[in-house]
Amino acid sequence: MKKIFIVLTFIFISLLSFADNTSIAGVRIPLGEQKVELDNNLKFLLGLTKVENSTKYKKFINYVEENLDKKGIAKYSAAINLKKGAMEVFSENGTLLDEEKLPDEFMTMVSLPLNFEEGKEKEKVKKMLKEAYENPTYVTISKNNGKPKIHMERTMGPAEEKIKIIDEVILKRELTEAEKKEMLSLKNDELIAKYKSYIEIESSKGYQNNKLVMTKEFKNLTETAVIYDKDNNSMKMEIKYKDNSLKNGTARSYTNNKLTQEMVFENSTAILLREYHDNGNLATELPANGEAKIYYENGKIKESIPIKNGKREGVGKEYDETGKVIKETLYRNDKEMKKAKKVK
Repeated sequence: MKKIFIVLTFIFISLLSFADNTSIAGVRIPLGEQKVELDNNLKFLLGLTKVENSTKYKKFINYVEENLDKKGIAKYSAAINLKKGAMEVFSENGTLLDEEKLPDEFMTMVSLPLNFEEGKEKEKVKKMLKEAYENPTYVTISKNNGKPKIHMERTMGPAEEKIKIIDEVILKRELTEAEKKEMLSLKNDELIAKYKSYIEIESSKGYQNNKLVMTKEFKNLTETAVIYDKDNNSMKMEIKYKDNSLKNGTARSYTNNKLTQEMVFENSTAILLREYHDNGNLATELPANGEAKIYYENGKIKESIPIKNGKREGVGKEYDETGKVIKETLYRNDKEMKKAKKVK
């Protein structure tokens, strides 16, 4: 099963694409690295910055911690400065708290469209890039009566195609000192699973020209993502996990609230796939081990094949719509051993 990662674009805002990203605010995957890590926003929310005691973002960290201690809330903004090639962070009153150089890979990716334009068209592209990347993200972190909360809003793109993203995460409670130290010691899948275990609700909404086009949510071990097209048709993915490991559960896909596909997974590996006809009847049933079945739209079986460790193994049968066997084929190690035999 393809793992689903959660991405919070704070340093690398260009990585956020609500249309093709199935993840929600949380941890990020740095460019060019095969690992997952918490970013500063989530470290503030989880209370890890004091424990980590990093000097890299000292002014920024002090500002947030002091405001949380004194007022119970901290507000700041972050924006990319393309001319400087840097991410800048500002306090609520506009004081520069941090400036960090963006990776060369990022700047190369951003400037690539400029290589294909000249004159007025090049200026149009520059304006488009500025509108897409330089609008600030506004962040609010609050103690929220013992349930730490982060709220982020950002707007991207030109006025006629404005995209607005709102992310929010609320924790079940504040972490203990021991839990904070444990979080800092974890990596990748273990980090994601532990982070998710502290979440009460995590949500994201995307708007285009003030019309809702995307929602994502993680709550009570259920992860949901919905995308709407211009005609208000919807595509929905829902994953219900069995436990906090996030490695076992069932994933379902819907089109306009009609179930189209279902996958059961254990230890992050698919063990059963089901697909459905438009009328709601089961179309296919494909286990990793057992009997794979294909059905007619009326619900009657059309074909059955024994499966062992994901491969065809044994006698496959085809049926007519009355349920009578009309053809048999022998398989060994996923290969057809004998030509199909018609059954009279």
